[in-house]
Amino acid sequence: MLNYRILGPLEIWSSSGQVRLPGSKRQAFLGALLLAGGMPVSLAQLIDTVWGHHAPATAIKQIRNAASDLRRSHPEIGEQLLMAGDGYQLRIDDDRLDAKVFSHGVARARRLVKEGLAAAALEEFRSALSLWRGSALAGLDRSALQAQVDGLNELRMSVLEERFELELAEGEHKSIVGELALWVAENPLRERLISQLMLALFRSGSQARALTIYEQARLRLKEELGVDPGPELQEVHQYILVNGARRSGFGAPSLRHNNLPARSGNFTGRILEQRLIEKAVRAAGADRDGAGSVPAVVAIDGMAGVGKTTLAVHAAYQLADSCPDAQLYVDMSACSAGKHPLTAWAALGILLSGLGVPPRGIPTSLEQRATTWRRLMADRRALIVLDDVADTQQILPLLTGAPGSLTIVTSRNRLTEFMSTCQLTLQEMSPAEGGEMFSRIAGEKRAWRERAAVDDIVALCGGLPLAIRIAAAKLCHRPSWTVAYLASRLADEGRRLSVLDDEDGRLTQVFQQSYDGLTYRQQHVFRVLGHLPSDNINPHAVAGLAGLSAARVDQLLESLVDAHLIEATGPGRYRVHELLHAYATQLADAADVTDAVDGGHDRPLATRRVDLRPAGQVVEAIRELSARSPVRAAAACTGG
Repeated sequence: MLNYRILGPLEIWSSSGQVRLPGSKRQAFLGALLLAGGMPVSLAQLIDTVWGHHAPATAIKQIRNAASDLRRSHPEIGEQLLMAGDGYQLRIDDDRLDAKVFSHGVARARRLVKEGLAAAALEEFRSALSLWRGSALAGLDRSALQAQVDGLNELRMSVLEERFELELAEGEHKSIVGELALWVAENPLRERLISQLMLALFRSGSQARALTIYEQARLRLKEELGVDPGPELQEVHQYILVNGARRSGFGAPSLRHNNLPARSGNFTGRILEQRLIEKAVRAAGADRDGAGSVPAVVAIDGMAGVGKTTLAVHAAYQLADSCPDAQLYVDMSACSAGKHPLTAWAALGILLSGLGVPPRGIPTSLEQRATTWRRLMADRRALIVLDDVADTQQILPLLTGAPGSLTIVTSRNRLTEFMSTCQLTLQEMSPAEGGEMFSRIAGEKRAWRERAAVDDIVALCGGLPLAIRIAAAKLCHRPSWTVAYLASRLADEGRRLSVLDDEDGRLTQVFQQSYDGLTYRQQHVFRVLGHLPSDNINPHAVAGLAGLSAARVDQLLESLVDAHLIEATGPGRYRVHELLHAYATQLADAADVTDAVDGGHDRPLATRRVDLRPAGQVVEAIRELSARSPVRAAAACTGG
């Protein structure tokens, strides 16, 4: 098997040694295919790569000849070189191209950082960066490839800066001073590198040299670009000046303990909820000094897409002045796609770092971290947002008893064991609130002209903020559409979810994250709801369709209530939000198709097998059945 290297001069290696590829045109041809990472490259792009603006009349023939020559002289390359449209593609495994190996290594390192495993992350960063042998495709000077080459080189520098940042956080400043100095010499206008070198020097005891580096950078930026140093570089400079007398040697350049995410520019409504939060905070904090006060804990739960995080962050900004010592945010990742829920151990590491504790000062055990956290918070009035929490156990070690502090918790699950001073279950928006949000995003004038259609859209979205936001954004990007036309598309129940999904399928994705967090029995019952009316769910009807006892179904339905996937409307009565019902119907249809593929479509629903696969895999079954038998697929999807 061949290994291709483009993170430096173009090289090809086989088990017997390096494969020579003479001729700059052949190298440019192959370089363009490798930069594409297995994607097709058109004939026009290849001609532009090889000759630029001076392509000969025989350019097409020469490209075809070059491909034939490669197949003839290097059969192993020829096996991977395929026609694609009018051009070519080089189909190789990811582990055979160093650029792909680099990207995968960086992704692993970033995941480890998120999980709080700094040492393992540094090992992955270093391993990935060791693949580089110089600038990408060094020596292959082709203007048509320059943008891609520059992108690769910039990615390398960004990852290198991430590695240095982590090494600084881990107290390895002395070991990286020399390497940082070399990179700054090669990139004298790269401010993040300069700030990292300054910090490494300062923490190593070279304050004067660190300040000299800053002055040299300031003069160079002014002379060459006519600009002053950016905020990050200025902040590091100020940090060194302020802390120089103390010779702290550690601590991040964090003059303000605030990492709250940006708040929504289109925040609308939620007046009652904001008042309840403010009332809970006032009741908990008897006075500004914290004397006689207790910590306030606000828990916000609700269905996916109802706006829990948006409200929490907005409230945090509104209440920041009452908690001046720190405003910290942690994503607990209970329902985040492609992520594992954050452990209390990792979350405490983030919080302690946010308070300025140096990495070397963060304890290794959960108990010691929790003790350190409570000790540091004892005399602080701080605001902490714990977003997307799975359950009470995940965050118990993070709760502080500091008087006057405020913790805001959000979760898709009702935290029944949680001792909070304010418990809010966030409901869908009222028609007025939904209409105001839609108008702000889509445009006041446009919405005012078709007020009735706006009301229809809000109703068809079931008042769900995420759906309303997506609908309004879709209208913004389609100036030829009227509000009424969008409303007519949403009125079609069969395609409402697809209309509301943005390019990333975000609405369906947030529903799927909730669904994938259920047990298989809960998933089975949720899918059964797709066969029933959304606004009148009877446990006995569910039990008959699901093939379970009434007592078991009652228990499962109540668990779905706690997960905010259904709502209890009275004793033994439930309803499902319109959009969640559409999603349940979609899953039920896909499960029917899966069963039909397996030959069980003629069995009663209650006797069919329970599909344990995630939702994203279940719906793939429809394609398989459609390929085998379109008639059976249609019958399965319609319940016939």
